[in-house]
Amino acid sequence: MKKKISNKQFASALCEITEGLKGERLRETIKQFVLLLVKYHKLKQGARIIVEFEKYAKKQAGVVEIEITSARKLSETTLNHIKKIFGEHTESVENVDEALLGGMKVKTEDKILDASLKTQLNILKQKL
Repeated sequence: MKKKISNKQFASALCEITEGLKGERLRETIKQFVLLLVKYHKLKQGARIIVEFEKYAKKQAGVVEIEITSARKLSETTLNHIKKIFGEHTESVENVDEALLGGMKVKTEDKILDASLKTQLNILKQKL
């Protein structure tokens, strides 16, 4: 029985084996990796493995990804201030959701910081 290997495991392995490679060596290594995906019937998962690869590579490089959702478009100054809080190597995606009424939500890989007016009003409503 073949051991089941997750997309994350394939992605981290690809990142490790290709680190520092260039040119023909990189092409050959990727070719061998694709053959491995075929062997484990994971070729259809290629796009998901690439997404996991990008996440893993960014994490290895110390990059923090955040998603900022606010009621209105934030100024560059505000966005830069938020990014600075999360560290020097922060990448962000900004969304506008008028249903928040005010404030914002900041989502990281494993946490959601909800400082939206909508949530604050709901908390107040529950307490009354």
